[in-house]
Amino acid sequence: MKIKALLLAPIAALALTSCSSIGVHHDISEYVVYGYNRYDPKSIQYVNDFKILQLTDIHLSDKDNQDIHFNFMRKVVNEANPNMIVVTGDLFTFASKGTAKRFFSFLDSFSLPWTVAFGNHDEQCFFSVDWMTETLNNWGSNCYFKDIQDDDIPGNCNFAINIYKGTQIFKQVIIMDTNRYNFNGYWGYDYIKQSQIDWYKSLVDKTTEEAGEVVKSLMFYHIPLPEIDEAYAAYEKGETTLLFGSKEEKTCPPEMNSGLFDVILEKGSTQGMYFGHDHVNDFGIKYKGVDFVYGIKSTDRLYHNQEKLGGRNIVLHTDGTIGYESIFLNY
Repeated sequence: MKIKALLLAPIAALALTSCSSIGVHHDISEYVVYGYNRYDPKSIQYVNDFKILQLTDIHLSDKDNQDIHFNFMRKVVNEANPNMIVVTGDLFTFASKGTAKRFFSFLDSFSLPWTVAFGNHDEQCFFSVDWMTETLNNWGSNCYFKDIQDDDIPGNCNFAINIYKGTQIFKQVIIMDTNRYNFNGYWGYDYIKQSQIDWYKSLVDKTTEEAGEVVKSLMFYHIPLPEIDEAYAAYEKGETTLLFGSKEEKTCPPEMNSGLFDVILEKGSTQGMYFGHDHVNDFGIKYKGVDFVYGIKSTDRLYHNQEKLGGRNIVLHTDGTIGYESIFLNY
C-alpha cells in the first residue's frame, strides 16, 4: 500500500518525518514513496489537462474469445488518449494466471501509468487474490500498484498515487479495497472496514502536513457506498445535480455502512468517488459537494447495455476542477 508519485514536473526527493502509526509493524511513512524525477521511467510531464481513464467490470475469463475483448479495450484507450488508466474492479471471473498476466501486459503496452482496484469477483478465479496482489506488486515500471501484505489493513489494495504540478501535489489518487463478500451477520457484499477508514484519515492528515494545505483527492474502488441511494433520492427530489448518465438498474451497495462518507465530508479532501459493480448504471451525481460516479462497463462480458460499453475520462483541469468525457464505442 505505498503511494507512488506521478511527477508532472521535476521534483527533488522528499522525506517523510511523521511518526504516526498505522497497521502492524508499519508506520504511515511506509505507505508513501516520493522522489521521482523526470529521468525516472515513472515520471510524467504535465501538459494541459490530466486525463484518468476509468475502465471497470471487465470480467475476463478463460472460456471467452479474449482477442475480441482486448481489441475493444484497445479502441477505448486509443479514443480516450489518457495520461493514466485506473481499473475499478472485477477484472476477472474464472480466469487463470495466464489470463491475468495477459491483461496486465495489455495495460502495460500503452506505456502509461496504470493501476487497479479489486472487485468482489476477483476472488472467483484459478488463483488467489494474494497471488494477484504479489504479482502486481512486482510488475513492470508502468504499474502503480502497491500493497503491504503483512499489515492489518483489510483488503489487498489500499494505497495512493500523488500527481504533482511543479513541486506541489496537484491531486491525490486514492485506491481502496471494498473487499469481496460478507458472511458475518448477513450474507452479501462486503464493505470498507474501520481500520481502512482510520488509514484514510492518516493518509489525508499526512498529505495535508506535507503540502501545507488540504490536497484534493479522487477515490477509486469497486462497490458503491450506501450513500449512492441517498444521492439518487436527493436528485429525484430536485435537491442535487445529475452530472450525466442514467440509472438503469437497482444499485447494489453493501448493507453495512461503516461511515467512510462521513469522514470524507469531515476531512474535505476527496472531490470525487469512482466505482463500478452495477453494470448498466453509468450516472454521476454531485452529493454534498462530492461527485458519486459510476464507471462505464468496459467489455460485454456478463450482463450489459450494448449501447453503453467503453470507458470514461476523468479530466483534472489546471484550475483544480474536474470534468468528464464518456467514451461509448461499438463492440
